[in-house]
Amino acid sequence: MLDDRSAIEHHKYSRRLTELEKRSAAAQQQQNKRSPKTHIGNKIRGIRVKRYVFNGERVLKLVVLFSVILLFMIYIISPWSKVTTLHVTGNHDLTKEQVEKNTNIYPGRFIWGVYLTRHQLIKQAIHKNPQIKSLKVEVTGPQSLRISVKENALLGTAVINNDTYAVLADGQLQRTKGADNGIAYKRFDGHKKALATAATQLGKLKPAIRNGISSVSYQPTKEYPDRIIIYMRDGNTIYGDLNTIGDKMEYYPAIAASMKNKGIIDLQVGAYSYDYGSKDK
Repeated sequence: MLDDRSAIEHHKYSRRLTELEKRSAAAQQQQNKRSPKTHIGNKIRGIRVKRYVFNGERVLKLVVLFSVILLFMIYIISPWSKVTTLHVTGNHDLTKEQVEKNTNIYPGRFIWGVYLTRHQLIKQAIHKNPQIKSLKVEVTGPQSLRISVKENALLGTAVINNDTYAVLADGQLQRTKGADNGIAYKRFDGHKKALATAATQLGKLKPAIRNGISSVSYQPTKEYPDRIIIYMRDGNTIYGDLNTIGDKMEYYPAIAASMKNKGIIDLQVGAYSYDYGSKDK
């Protein structure tokens, strides 16, 4: 009896195992239909192609990089890197030749040398010539530069102890050989500080007002120790304080327009005017 039961169970187990094997084989067959196997030879060829492409890209990048470096080195030592065009802008009193001489920048210099040392060249130019207030050097092309100049305006000249000085808008004095057509500063012998202060004040004025000044004379008194007298080209005379004249002279056009005759405008304390010879002061 036990042998019969064992035989029955063995038969059932064999039948289940057979069914499982059939199911597994069917599933494997269905999977093979969905995604057929790629031949190993094709895989190897694909890997080789990708490797060739990757190596080719690396070689191409290196060739381009070294070509650029080589061309740049050739450009640096070739005449193509020399300045052929130099533009100078912003200069009024200074000539282009003066700017070139003071900056040591001129056609024929290597452009890369100028650009790399531009800060040092600018400092040297400002030290050489006080008329140069600031400079800016820009590369505008493979062979062209632009120098932008901001000047200390040249106001006029002063003779101090038989030496002639150019008077600049920031109060600096620069030795010069001759007078120009600007403002003539008189009676400032032994008073360079007063001259510098007066020049700084007048340097604030708009060119339209400043260009109307013929001369400035330092004439202090006990009551007004900083008095200067300004003689205008239109015939008027201004009394002012050298410490405040730059601000008060801004009102000159309006005051002059309100005067019926030429006369004196007193800007030392307040602001009022009267005709020449008038006793109403």
